[in-house]
Amino acid sequence: MNDLDAPVPDEGSSRRPSGTSRRPAESVTRQTYQALFDLIASRHLEPGDLIEERKLAERFEVSRTPMRAAISRLLGEGVLQLLPNGLLVVREVDITEYLELLSIRLMLESEAAALAAANIPLAPLDEIERRLQEVVARPSRENEGLYLDDDIHVLILAHCGNQSLSHFIREIHKRIRMRNLTRIPERFLPACHEHLALVAALKARDAEQARQCMVAHLNSARDSFLESVGIKR
Repeated sequence: MNDLDAPVPDEGSSRRPSGTSRRPAESVTRQTYQALFDLIASRHLEPGDLIEERKLAERFEVSRTPMRAAISRLLGEGVLQLLPNGLLVVREVDITEYLELLSIRLMLESEAAALAAANIPLAPLDEIERRLQEVVARPSRENEGLYLDDDIHVLILAHCGNQSLSHFIREIHKRIRMRNLTRIPERFLPACHEHLALVAALKARDAEQARQCMVAHLNSARDSFLESVGIKR
């Protein structure tokens, strides 16, 4: 299990635009942006693929205005790249940038975990803990474990009490998802146990322990990635 890339909707996602009838312009633009990003994050559009505004607008059944706004936003976020010849393509996130993003994520998300310890509600933590324990008992349920990973990190960001911090981390998550990662089966059970330790720290309202659990979890995931690409620490 590689828990650095959160699950993403496929092309049939309910967030995909399908016509513009009676929808506010802002909503259409937001949905168009999300749908285009999902195509990139799910690798339906690969690094280096050409971005063609007209064809994408037809695909999503929207006018070219929201598509142009979505493309402009993704260009500003560094998801797309304008080449010297004027063509617009999906940008590649290389290993160096990926590791830099992981380092930033470790610093910020460990702080978010510490902050969330005082605020995070117990009920969803209890539910996540129960489901994690079921997954550990039945490792064949790996796909559920992947979504639980996403649930834990989203819950922490929702309750860290700092909207700017949460926003920065979400942007890093988006950039990380652009890297084509192969899941590492050996990571599945260790990641589940790391998440159980993190949940226990959060339930205990132990900010420092939550911080350390997040650091250990992300360090372990990074080390597994390095090993998978043949880089020894």
